[in-house]
Amino acid sequence: MRKFKIFCLICCMFLLSGCSAEYNLTIKNSTMEEDINAIFDKATESELANRMEGIRRTAFYNYDTRENEYYDFTKRETDDNIILNYSYQYTGNDLYKSEAASRCYYKRIVNVTDDVITINTDNQVACLYKDGDREIDSITVNIRTALTVLENNADKVNGNTYTWYINDKNYTNKPIYIKIEKERYQESFTSQVISIIVILIIVVIIGILIYFKALRRRKKNNKIT
Repeated sequence: MRKFKIFCLICCMFLLSGCSAEYNLTIKNSTMEEDINAIFDKATESELANRMEGIRRTAFYNYDTRENEYYDFTKRETDDNIILNYSYQYTGNDLYKSEAASRCYYKRIVNVTDDVITINTDNQVACLYKDGDREIDSITVNIRTALTVLENNADKVNGNTYTWYINDKNYTNKPIYIKIEKERYQESFTSQVISIIVILIIVVIIGILIYFKALRRRKKNNKIT
């Protein structure tokens, strides 16, 4: 088991024996921010947390630059827990490359079009067990968005937060699905309003110039007569 712990520290932040994980994803029109908390019990797992803290974590491999992109890392402590936090902001469809997501769902679709954002995974969560040994107690997945959610299969919805609870009882059949409408109309409406304001300003300026030109012509004609 000790060998597995060392291996897991190198391979994946999610494979944490006796620990829990919280996966937070904030979705906006053009970005998706991944924010992951690895939560250790301070009384029993502080040594494991300290070892993990010193290891650099890969967010994903960038095929364009042929280099790894890395998570921003922070650490905080509560009375009971040590929490290691990893965050990264993705653009476009890049979320599908996420190392963290790929460890837990081998098959996943992140589809971003001009109209909708769709995230869809296969049924089984792969990161609770490793070679038959239990590695994570539970995972909480939170997807937050101020955009309109068209469809979802979340366990709980609280305002703009859609939550899935993954544990030993349901991990073999726990797909994540959410379909979100993008704000194309609102963006185009804003652009139209700005365009209309600019046009009105131009029309007013032209009107003023025409008025003063006509006024000068009238004064000139009056002097001649």
